Amino acid sequence: MKPVEINPELCSGCRICVRICPARAFTLVNNTAVLNGECTFLCDHCAAACPQAAIITNFPEFAYCRLLTIPDPTTLAPAPVPPAELVRLMQARRSCRLYTDREPGRRILTDLVTIAKTAPSGTNSQQWTFSIINKRSRVIEFGTEIAAYYKKLNRLAEMKWLRQILQLCGKPELNHYYREYYEPIKEGLDLWYEKNEDRLFHGAPALIFIGARPGAGCPAEDALLATQNILLAAESMGLGTCLIGFAVEAMRRDAGIQKTLNIPASEKIYSVIALGYPAIKFQRPAQRRKVAINWIA
Repeated sequence: MKPVEINPELCSGCRICVRICPARAFTLVNNTAVLNGECTFLCDHCAAACPQAAIITNFPEFAYCRLLTIPDPTTLAPAPVPPAELVRLMQARRSCRLYTDREPGRRILTDLVTIAKTAPSGTNSQQWTFSIINKRSRVIEFGTEIAAYYKKLNRLAEMKWLRQILQLCGKPELNHYYREYYEPIKEGLDLWYEKNEDRLFHGAPALIFIGARPGAGCPAEDALLATQNILLAAESMGLGTCLIGFAVEAMRRDAGIQKTLNIPASEKIYSVIALGYPAIKFQRPAQRRKVAINWIA
């Protein structure tokens, strides 16, 4: 079976497939579309845009996104989503740092990953990876691994002589860490070990790890675009979310942490999302810094 099949009896010769294909794989012969190049992107643009439904794509590893907990549309909306509704959703989302004990079900978490996959990716590589912790007890276990990493890092940062030597060697990172992060992390570690207070995940009962397999052209950008999809979709479902950069950094610097999660070493993690049901509801949108736009003539 060919990856792209064209029904010449239905084709009207409108040239939409010729114009929209990023691989420039189509041409017109006798006013009928013909695939004369390689379908490298597997983007399905041609079939999706054909007004006559004359093109069928056959990608065995691909399938339409199907959702479990919300109505699953099989066709596109007849008109764009009202901008005001979209902006209202974006403004409603804030980083949640106060959760209830209620754990999101697997069906909801599965839907969030499915929605994440509607994000764009470089050359349509879709090399994202998703790993999920959906039990608070397991979140705490992972938090203990992260706390142990930062405990070791703080011990190193306390050594003034080491910071100075590294600074002289052109490696100012430890000194910068000491100035910017040592004290708040020390406070968080004290709360974690002495009072069982979670300043890292804020009591969230679930985590989603978004990474990428080798082979993606722009893996970090792909993962973060998928992350934004999850953040907005979770907000629409009544869930709160918070990006945990300290967890990403610890996993980047200590491969053993990722190993304890049974995430393959070949996958690189770019974001960790804490999520759950928020304990409070915000009543007003967030304020943001004013933007100075650089208009380029």
